[in-house]
Amino acid sequence: MDGVRLADRLAYGAGCAARRVGFLHDAYRPDGGGAPTDPAKRFLRLAVAFVSPNGGIGAPSLPDAPYRQAWADWSYLRVGDYLAGPEGCVFVAAIEPPRPMLVVMTNDVISLWRPQPSRVAGVNPYGAPLSENLQLLIEGFPASLLVGGLGDRTRAGLPDDTRVPGFIALLPAVAAVTPRVADIVVNSTGDRFLVTAVEPLAAVWRISLVQAVS
Repeated sequence: MDGVRLADRLAYGAGCAARRVGFLHDAYRPDGGGAPTDPAKRFLRLAVAFVSPNGGIGAPSLPDAPYRQAWADWSYLRVGDYLAGPEGCVFVAAIEPPRPMLVVMTNDVISLWRPQPSRVAGVNPYGAPLSENLQLLIEGFPASLLVGGLGDRTRAGLPDDTRVPGFIALLPAVAAVTPRVADIVVNSTGDRFLVTAVEPLAAVWRISLVQAVS
């Protein structure tokens, strides 16, 4: 049996197992920077079963660890696809047969904006990014947004200032878009975060953020 046939048989077997113990999920495929879980982008419904990253089922997964193994017939899927069902919304982070599929659980919906330079040459009255000077790069992407990384002190910089928290965002890489330091992430509740680092991990972006303070 060659590798292609083995991978196909493994995917079929994973799909059979998911139909026994999993739940039906809708599969969505992003086609740009627009909302990837728009109903028009649904292309499949299939059974999916999630287990912990190490493959165990003897203990619940920790809420601060977004990675899961997923059993499903991944021959229909590709990296970056979203799966939405009764257990939440995930995106496919890796498909590497004969190993199980790796997914990331999402807990928020984010958009990515880029401040644009001032349109008027010379001295400008205000230097902070205004809403009319922001370019929308991606919109409505479910992502994992958890506290982590390095924070920063508030702009005042006083000794007793509270350090603003750092966050880590995980989301699928989007073709023709490259996040940069100083881009702005806005979540579903309107909170703003400043991008401090971007780490491409295969087809996943791991973005370090600092929460913005008004």
